[in-house]
Amino acid sequence: MTPPLFLGVVLPLLATASPAPSSARWGLHWNAPSECIQAAPLARAVEARLGRSVFGALPDVLIHGVLEPASSSGWSARLTLVDARGTVLGSRDIDSATPACADIERRLVLVLALMIDPEALRPREPAPVPSEVVPPAEEAPPLPEAPDTTVEEDVPAEESSPPTRAAPWPGRSTVSVSALTTTGFSDGLAWGGRFGWRGAGRVTWLVGLSVVPWARSEREDGRVDLMLATPEVGLCPLVVGGSRWEVSTCAAAAFSFVMADSKGPAVNEVDLLIRGDAVARAQLELRLGSATALHVGGGAAVGWLRPTLPMTSAWEGRLGAQLRAFVELGLSFRGP
Repeated sequence: MTPPLFLGVVLPLLATASPAPSSARWGLHWNAPSECIQAAPLARAVEARLGRSVFGALPDVLIHGVLEPASSSGWSARLTLVDARGTVLGSRDIDSATPACADIERRLVLVLALMIDPEALRPREPAPVPSEVVPPAEEAPPLPEAPDTTVEEDVPAEESSPPTRAAPWPGRSTVSVSALTTTGFSDGLAWGGRFGWRGAGRVTWLVGLSVVPWARSEREDGRVDLMLATPEVGLCPLVVGGSRWEVSTCAAAAFSFVMADSKGPAVNEVDLLIRGDAVARAQLELRLGSATALHVGGGAAVGWLRPTLPMTSAWEGRLGAQLRAFVELGLSFRGP
């Protein structure tokens, strides 16, 4: 049983995360493992708790929720409020240390009900005393007693913390560090690394920087040694995921700043060149914890800007092959 003092703290905090009136139409976007409660049963349980229907099509306010195993043990859930314009209004985190997924379901129902209607469990004010003068011979009717509003579930104290801003699921901004290998710049594979950032949401921006410290192409009349630094910027039109995985597809424009060292009987010079590529890439993330993931990705790049080389036998006198492919493997870190 939750004491009245605790309700006096929790209810105002929940009210700050629920700016829409209780008559607003609500939506629920829910991701959870198959062994846990799914969206439809969860919505029915919340409506049963409130005693009325609140979820419907074209919602005024949408609740994004995700339930996943905690990094150590137990379960962790995040509930995020988003209005019809896509503005994030607030979020709440709910944690359970027990291994059974069902143990957190009653807390989810309670917190969702309070987010939708903070007045649902608030004690009602007693009826006012009539202002008319009561005849002396009659006794004034007794005032009605305030109903006993109790909550069956105990919500942990940490759940009453003020809501924090967070991007809705499936995505939060992601920073990635990768090892990469690519064709098109040497006789075999060239190796390097990449640092990338991708924003939050289902359609978002992509920024990256790739470095290939050394690549060589051997020819009968000499050789070409290359060192590349390649910034890129692009758009990810599709980012989808579940509780343990995420797939993203992106298109980007990349410019490679290349130090080309050409050596041979007829040439011996170093040039700074710029190559332009149109890049298509895809990436799969497999989550290791609440904020880290292992990712593997790959794609192809088409060179639309390929400057000439002094050694014409290498790539027909152009910088690198026109079409190249690449593969990446690394770690991703989820941000706010």
